[in-house]
Amino acid sequence: MGQITVVGGGISGLVAAYRLSADHHVTVLEAGGRLGGCLKSTTLDGAVPVGIDTGAEASLNRRPETKSLAAELGLDSVFPSTHHSSQVLSRGDLHAIPKRTIMGVPAEAAEVESLIGTEAAERLAAEQLTPPIDGDDVSLGAFLAERLGDAIVDSLVDPLLGGVYAGRCRDLSLAETVPALLPAAVEGTSVLDLVAQLLAARDAQAAAPGRPAEPVFMSFEGGINRLIPTLHEAIEARGGQVRLGAGVTGIRRDGRTWTVTADGTDIESDGLVLATPAHVSAGLLAEAAPTAAAALQSVPYASTALVAALVDLGGVELDGSGFLVPVTEGTFIKASTFVSNKWPWTAAHIPAGTALVRMSIGRFGDGPEVWSSLSDEEIVERAFADWQAITSRPESRLLSAEVQRWNSALPQYLPGHAGRIAVVDAEIAELPGLELAGSAYGGIGIPACIARADSAAQRLNRSADDS
Repeated sequence: MGQITVVGGGISGLVAAYRLSADHHVTVLEAGGRLGGCLKSTTLDGAVPVGIDTGAEASLNRRPETKSLAAELGLDSVFPSTHHSSQVLSRGDLHAIPKRTIMGVPAEAAEVESLIGTEAAERLAAEQLTPPIDGDDVSLGAFLAERLGDAIVDSLVDPLLGGVYAGRCRDLSLAETVPALLPAAVEGTSVLDLVAQLLAARDAQAAAPGRPAEPVFMSFEGGINRLIPTLHEAIEARGGQVRLGAGVTGIRRDGRTWTVTADGTDIESDGLVLATPAHVSAGLLAEAAPTAAAALQSVPYASTALVAALVDLGGVELDGSGFLVPVTEGTFIKASTFVSNKWPWTAAHIPAGTALVRMSIGRFGDGPEVWSSLSDEEIVERAFADWQAITSRPESRLLSAEVQRWNSALPQYLPGHAGRIAVVDAEIAELPGLELAGSAYGGIGIPACIARADSAAQRLNRSADDS
């Protein structure tokens, strides 16, 4: 049994610590005053005592990592309502998000004609083939716009990707965000034909005998943030230690031992996991792994804000699970989730005639004048005014609202991201006892973070066995 230090108390750091605590003495160092990173809850000043998410609100259920961990920790999963669906704002009106697409790209233009208009649908149908790309990655938005036209990119692909990355699809990597479409770029073949094949395969899988339809997303009563206190308790139950307000200022390697300096105190460890944002890890790695540090420093991050609110509906029920807003619509908010419609368990915790709503603000590249320089009160006022206008609900009023700012929270997977991370991993592999985890490496979703943390823990365990 060895001593392991984990720097960073988000989902990645806590999963790595939980896995390692079965066989090692583990210490988690978190610079902030709470655990969880982008998983956080709010009670809206007691209006919703059970709490709702004010950060990430769900995890993919079709990947095994989160649901397997939940089962191991004794958490019961809940799933979104099947009676509500999401919409997207286009030319001032809300439209149902077409279901038969691959991240917004249809096989048939008719699927999206009501959303983008006849002329744009005709442009999409007349796909303009381009030569194979030079390399193994390209801008998702630029590639699709050249093939299918700007309208489908701006009206549907961009808001769908923006909901995941808080980025703009013309900045984002095709290989990392929608890898299923990469063969069309690499081979110079039809995107529409590829989407048709992918949809047919999806249909065949869904129609397989004895295979029930599986929910896309999962959460827990109280929110997906419940993973955090549950992991915390499990780590401490195994003898692990969790320290808040423990900012790490340096790391160094002494033979096979790692020394971590936190608040002026040195901690010697047989293994070290850095589960911090890329730019934080870059600063800590500047001496031990300069090439990796430079690559990590180049990963940009988006800042966003989220308004969670309890709304009096004014006697008119709210339909749907929410809406997305393209940049081209010129609104302050970029999306809204109707929480109490999407997650049925929440309805039992609020008064009749009210709804829980989330409103999202901010995209990669926003200047401070867009929203970050505004006060919380101004953000709430502007966000709710947008929400009322988009939903045509002037009679609704706010009962409680809270702003959560997420500064430099979401890494942007720009073209070539996988290559940059490969450079990082190659140098780190030469440093025994050191591992990196977090949302900047193999995906920003909770399952991807869990998978990376699991792999890091497994490598450290193998290293301990070999020594």
